Amino acid sequence: CRNNRIFSVQMKYVLVMFLCISGQTCIEEQTSPVEYITHYDCISDGYIRSYSSLMKLGVDVVNQNKFIVKFQCIGIKGENI
Repeated sequence: CRNNRIFSVQMKYVLVMFLCISGQTCIEEQTSPVEYITHYDCISDGYIRSYSSLMKLGVDVVNQNKFIVKFQCIGIKGENI
């Protein structure tokens, strides 16, 4: 007898951040250990973490090196629901 239950795969997202000099050379890549349920949650946290990263570096370091933070949310397959 076949099991007729239908499973759907829920998409989750991971945040990948890049610290770059003048937008050209990225010197650090960091993947968040958090899996986000929605793209909105991931992208919102990306903005918060980007701001926090710049604050940790400080005004002088950011200005001298022209640092920018890039990020993206990458979709991954979650558990079957």
